[in-house]
Amino acid sequence: MCNDKIHVAIGYGLANAILIEGDTGCVLIDTLESLEAAFDALKALKKIIKEKQVEAIILTHFHADHTQGLDVFTEAYPNARIYAHETLEVYFQQLLNVRVKTTMKRGTFQFGTALNDNEHENSGIGYKLNFFGEKYNATSIVKPTHTFKEKMNITEAGIDLVLYHAPGETNDQIIVHWPEKGVLCPADNIYRAFPNLYAVRGTAARDTLDWVKAVDLMRKLRPKILVPQHTRPIEGQDEISEILTAYRDGIQLVHDQTVRYMNKGLYPDEITRKVHLPPYLAEHPFLQEFYGTVEWSVKAVFANYMGWFSGKASELHPDERLEQSKNLIDLAGGVEEIKDKMESAFLDGNYQWALQLSEAMLDTQNCVTEARTTKINSLRQLALGEVSACGRNWYLTEALVEEGLVIKPTEKQIKQRINSGSLHDLFLLLSVMLDLEKTIDVVETVCFHFTDVDKTFVFKIRRGVMEILTSMEGEENTKFDMEVTTTELVWRGIMAKEKSPAMAVLRKQLEIKPRVQKLQNFISYFDIDT
Repeated sequence: MCNDKIHVAIGYGLANAILIEGDTGCVLIDTLESLEAAFDALKALKKIIKEKQVEAIILTHFHADHTQGLDVFTEAYPNARIYAHETLEVYFQQLLNVRVKTTMKRGTFQFGTALNDNEHENSGIGYKLNFFGEKYNATSIVKPTHTFKEKMNITEAGIDLVLYHAPGETNDQIIVHWPEKGVLCPADNIYRAFPNLYAVRGTAARDTLDWVKAVDLMRKLRPKILVPQHTRPIEGQDEISEILTAYRDGIQLVHDQTVRYMNKGLYPDEITRKVHLPPYLAEHPFLQEFYGTVEWSVKAVFANYMGWFSGKASELHPDERLEQSKNLIDLAGGVEEIKDKMESAFLDGNYQWALQLSEAMLDTQNCVTEARTTKINSLRQLALGEVSACGRNWYLTEALVEEGLVIKPTEKQIKQRINSGSLHDLFLLLSVMLDLEKTIDVVETVCFHFTDVDKTFVFKIRRGVMEILTSMEGEENTKFDMEVTTTELVWRGIMAKEKSPAMAVLRKQLEIKPRVQKLQNFISYFDIDT
């Protein structure tokens, strides 16, 4: 609790839920990462605010740890208005559509959610992300009721707040200012760790200069109390000003020095060896590389400006991984030689080289048992020396995968994803599951009519590509290879494998022309189970 009006739910999830209590009601900022985490936080908050209602919910950005508990709070306070930036819903849908599978898998690696309590130490900016796994519900349906573009003044529960668009960790990021009390909620634009200018789980490029501008905006507001969505609140205008200045300087320094060496013609791996924070920043408590790292950030700045190509000619058309591994084994003098070098590297404490050699052995299926053992042991040794919680979690999770752990969405998560996304996003997800080999000679046009929502989709499969049309305009005279008429609910049930197409036809919930086998053939075109 920062003062008599602000309550911070710390320790219920990766992020904090922040409650501002007015005389007649409350404003909630962010909703944690799962229904379970949100439910526990709600119980604790209700003991404090008693019968007061949450009149407004502010979502600072689309990340799961800030939005996925929303349904718990909207069920408890159904009349609450929901504020967010106008682009939040667009970015949120990315969690549900084309990159959802790899996002889920890589998120498990970064946050260490598959690790047991003995192995897991921290998720970087909070103890543990309570999101992945059988016991957690995956998604809330996030639909803001009020959005804005640049700035919005609101009065809720008798409290005057100003919402600013401040892109940094995400492009839809907003910060919340309470001028009367000098309170600022910076969202994820500052926390007690070096910023994640690049997330190893994989994200769209984060513009470092935009992030600097966001911190500069916060400096201009001169907050007396800073209440981050991660890590603990800070009080004292001078201390906060010093922290914000150091934070923005750390980000700008990495950006500027990366570009400096980039313009000298250095490659990314060379630049990472040259760009370091000077001691006065490297030793700052808010710039410890416990979450993001300078090395990863340098590579992100380079990629943001230059893309994937470092400038080395050998990277234009490199050999594929298996071929490189075969060549490495040949260079070492054969399988037994590289095996000896792998084992020697591990015994000498050169765990990075031992890891690379073990991967080459596994790629070529040589000495698999020995290579896998060395890889697992190297990963665990590298984890011991890794400062970043994200890097440590990645090493340990990959070791578990080598030991047999399979990371994939649970049935509950798959069903929730199917039931929560829009129909368009559901079909968009299908388009990136299209099996090229199965459809390389397929040219078909398929039409879906959804009678309950009065929507029609036309799909044109042309030799490995699926075009999605959301209306019949221009298609009135098209002869369809298959025409499906059903309801949204029935189709979602079929996609979630809760209903069989044949049974739906018998129950007259589904009409297929020319026949039901055609639909089954259509579904077989997609890698739905992978």
